[in-house]
Amino acid sequence: MSEVRNFNVADSKLISHGGVVASALPADIEDFKAFDNKFSETYPETIQAVVDEVLGLRSDNVVIDEMTELTQVVNDSLAACNTTFKTVRFFVKKAFPTNKAIQNQFGLNDITKIRANVPKMIVFMQDLDGVVQKYKTQLEASGCNGSELDKVSALAEKLRQDNINQEQFKKERGVITQERVDKMNSLYDVLKPVSEIAHIIYSDNSAKLSIYAMPKPKSSTDSEEDILKS
Repeated sequence: MSEVRNFNVADSKLISHGGVVASALPADIEDFKAFDNKFSETYPETIQAVVDEVLGLRSDNVVIDEMTELTQVVNDSLAACNTTFKTVRFFVKKAFPTNKAIQNQFGLNDITKIRANVPKMIVFMQDLDGVVQKYKTQLEASGCNGSELDKVSALAEKLRQDNINQEQFKKERGVITQERVDKMNSLYDVLKPVSEIAHIIYSDNSAKLSIYAMPKPKSSTDSEEDILKS
């Protein structure tokens, strides 16, 4: 299978055209059968079935919006982790103002390098939780709210899960895109012979031809080769 579309018009235009052809073709079916005696009586139903299949799929725009939403969720979780770390860092410096070794256990010497890296930040927050629990008494004694310290573990887990959801969708997106391209190519394939025949049998009937001829791309030169791709 290929992600390449076999047509050069917008999906929405091809889908709309498919619905129009499926609706109009029954009234003109005898003209098509007279030209090609193998043209099926049930061809309009075939077209409509493919149109319905395509309409049942998520559009590219919907998929992009879903990916954007998941990315924003990850970014928000990352920001929340950084915000809570700033609070922890403040009270670490207050509780251990001269002890660099303890400060570094909390990652004060590492945060700048990893704060924007999601996988590294997940590990960092998981490690931070262990250190926070180790020195929780001293941090609370310096004025830090215990509930703020307890956020670290939950934030680490939320960032981990949000990242998993985003990465899974990235993999699924390729499958979704491939399925849509396959279905759209199938729609093009069932509409193409109708357009080709219409260009012949309705060459002197512009009204009829306009119903069945493939929609033209924005760059159309009005040639048949531009409308149809072999």
